[in-house]
Amino acid sequence: MTFAPFAAIFIIAWLWVVLRNLEKGITFVIAVLPFGMFAAISLAGLSLLLANFLAMLTIAALVVRRMASRTSGTTVMLPPESRYLVFFAGYALFSAFILVRLFEGDFLVFPLNLNAGTTQVSISYPSAMWLLRPSGSNLSQSFYILLSCGFFLAAISAAKRWGSHVIEFGLVCAAWINIILGILDFLALDDLLAIIRTADYSLANQQQMGGFARVIGGFSEPASFAAASSTLTAYFTMSALIGRKSRDVVLATGNMVCTVLAFSSTGTVALLGAGVLILLHARGFLTNTLSRTFAHALVILAAAVVFATCLFVLLTPATDLISDMIQRLILEKRNSMSGIERRAWAYTAFVAFWETWGLGAGAGSLRGNGLLSVLMGSVGLPGVIAFAGFLYYAVLKPIGHQDAEIQRMFYASRVSSLTLLCSMLLSATTADPTLLLMSVAALAAVSRDASVRVSNNLGRDEETAHQPGMPLQGTDMRS
Repeated sequence: MTFAPFAAIFIIAWLWVVLRNLEKGITFVIAVLPFGMFAAISLAGLSLLLANFLAMLTIAALVVRRMASRTSGTTVMLPPESRYLVFFAGYALFSAFILVRLFEGDFLVFPLNLNAGTTQVSISYPSAMWLLRPSGSNLSQSFYILLSCGFFLAAISAAKRWGSHVIEFGLVCAAWINIILGILDFLALDDLLAIIRTADYSLANQQQMGGFARVIGGFSEPASFAAASSTLTAYFTMSALIGRKSRDVVLATGNMVCTVLAFSSTGTVALLGAGVLILLHARGFLTNTLSRTFAHALVILAAAVVFATCLFVLLTPATDLISDMIQRLILEKRNSMSGIERRAWAYTAFVAFWETWGLGAGAGSLRGNGLLSVLMGSVGLPGVIAFAGFLYYAVLKPIGHQDAEIQRMFYASRVSSLTLLCSMLLSATTADPTLLLMSVAALAAVSRDASVRVSNNLGRDEETAHQPGMPLQGTDMRS
């Protein structure tokens, strides 16, 4: 087991934060999510990322405090989204230890460890297959799924105790850090970034698109960096349109540039999805009263963007670059080695769903492509239903009372959650919901819960004001 020395600085900083306020540990974990290749511990070729390590410590500390302070007979009532998520995690654990042994040896799968396969099935790609069997990936993926689900519950608890800013401030810090890491990678400061690139992952920082280096920031490859950047872009774009904060405009612009510079098909689709989702939620920011200053700033910004785009196209070989991007990332992607390989992963995942009668081959048992194929092949129909129920109650269910601040956080977190899901539906290879999705989904769920409380309070106030024997508002009792 090896420990990254530089990670000790972050662990000490985390300790300083949680000793002052334990719930702020959630904020700290979200803030370090852009360090997607920063491993705190490496053991036998497996890397535990800093964010996952700190999330584990934070959850453990919150559980210990709750157990120490809980009175006898106290029951915990979980909201619907949490119940669905707990069932999803429980079924994933059951599938990883029981179902994989039940169907062992019945069919071929692509293992998560691409070098562990025994049968190469095509000359078009290097991935090999083996007969379904238990492996260390079942244990590791079960851990990641339980960690993500536990982090959602912890984030919900912390936000209800100290307010939604516990989550949102973490997203703000994460957005700034992601931009900074993107700039460092754009400037090719690899020696500096090597400090946070300690995970045992394949580093894809030498790829180019049209002569330009693809930016990966703090991640190991462009797709992961683009997915995180597009998620943050969606959040702060929606937040800026509703809240009119200049900080959100800067963060949205910076992360959008990071997404574009990654030159990733995943990021491109996610960014386009974010644009569509923002337009579908236009009622959320157009129904607010537009100030003259904001309207003028919006028009000037749009004109500046159009002018800069025209200059960029006229003075640079941008048209050739865009044409190359469209050709390589979209038109030729399906017939490339990567595209053929990923189609094979997805196909075998759907085969696993059929071969296991819809129960799934077990979390961590196979590699798929796209969240739907991964969920169906790994956790089957029960897992898909549970995850869909979680998404509905956490993200998709309409909000109640339209308080301006609650509306801003809810719609921003909803759009960012769906943007991240767009990228996961395209390129996810495991059933782990990820800490980033759990963070923005938790903020959406907490915002909706706050809107329900406000609506209930308003309803009780009106009911009290109209009760028989009670004076109506504004009635003078002396008359």
